[in-house]
Amino acid sequence: MMRYALMVLVVLMMNGCASKLTEDQHEKLMDYGMANSKKIEIKNSETSKTFVTVTYLNPINHELVTQESEKFIVGTYTATGDSTFDKVTLSNFQVNGTDENVSVTPLNQDAPLLKLVSSANAWTHYVLVQAPKTEEIKMEISFENDRSERVAVKFRKDY
Repeated sequence: MMRYALMVLVVLMMNGCASKLTEDQHEKLMDYGMANSKKIEIKNSETSKTFVTVTYLNPINHELVTQESEKFIVGTYTATGDSTFDKVTLSNFQVNGTDENVSVTPLNQDAPLLKLVSSANAWTHYVLVQAPKTEEIKMEISFENDRSERVAVKFRKDY
């Protein structure tokens, strides 16, 4: 009986350590996501602002992030003074100054890639922007919306 109880205790301890490791890995992944994110605030009027978050995914080491292309998750919403959040459509995406072979794919709220973005929320509209893989160290993604000029965000690859 004592041997059985000891075996159950050992299994429970191992299970607890294994789940703790998974939680730590999740926190590390979220830290990488935050470190590779930039936030932009575009003032539309006295009572309206557009908020944009851009996360560069390639530096994140995760099975969902394949390295065959440059990947960015762009989230956006407009907050008005009356506590409503309007959907904003961004357009004319460019990566490193060109729109050649740049693809933009809308993401559903339950998209697995959104788990890599620590600030993901229900009122933000997300798209995945992909561009051909490049060896450039400096990365720039730019876009337009109906209320602003071209907006650019810069990232630096860590090798």
